[in-house]
Amino acid sequence: MSDESELIRVEMGHPVARARTVLERRGADLPEMALKALAREVILRIAKKPVKPGEPRGVCPDEAAVAALCDALVSPDEQIAPDLVRASRLSGMSADTLYFGFIAKAVALLGTRWERDELTVSDVIIGAGRVYGILRELRTVFLTERMPHAPGATAVFAQVPGEIHTIGVTMAADALRRKGWEIDLRLGLNHDALVSEIGRMQPTMVGLSASTRQQTFALARLIVALRVCCPQVWILVAGQIVQQDSHLRDLVDADAVAGTLDEAFAALSGHLNELAEMAQRRG
Repeated sequence: MSDESELIRVEMGHPVARARTVLERRGADLPEMALKALAREVILRIAKKPVKPGEPRGVCPDEAAVAALCDALVSPDEQIAPDLVRASRLSGMSADTLYFGFIAKAVALLGTRWERDELTVSDVIIGAGRVYGILRELRTVFLTERMPHAPGATAVFAQVPGEIHTIGVTMAADALRRKGWEIDLRLGLNHDALVSEIGRMQPTMVGLSASTRQQTFALARLIVALRVCCPQVWILVAGQIVQQDSHLRDLVDADAVAGTLDEAFAALSGHLNELAEMAQRRG
């Protein structure tokens, strides 16, 4: 069966597959190359994510367990990989050990098998999509372990790489500052620099601004990268692009979209309240 036929079989619910749908709707010529780019984004960023020096990691899975998870990521049964990760978590493994000592090693092995031509392009796309889905499922776990107390009203605002209009996001940042929010604004950075900067900051909330449909893939790619580097992050998409596609939230896997400043403020405030309630329940 061809790689193209395999790609069609990728479940249309997960974000990597949804990105393909976006590209096809926009008339893109090479949707498979775009999917490969998203898969590579997941694999390279996870596989190269360093272990935090001096961080207690607990007992890490052995090579056999890592290989089993790698196998599961491309298995016909899509439930095996999430079940392995859940079982490890229930056994008492910390979120960081789960990420650095288990998932990252399995993803590195996936990448190695890809380089050796032991896996097809469709295998890797499916595997990357499943890893991404697992990280999304673990978001609350990462958030709970990394958030010692309820966070303040803080967020990072940034442009999607390639966006040239800065007035809207700058005005939004200033308006929210007047409402008492602390907004770190990042403008004019390319994809890698922006992901690196936000990854260093490890925020709980990020607002991304884009203006045209042509930025949909760049937006999807950025969100994939940010969720890998900051598994706890909540992402809001705003700007004129929101008015141009009623399905944007699902297409790029945003947590919320806002077409106006009032909608953005309401979404950010609502999530801040959710974080406060989570911290209160944790005691």
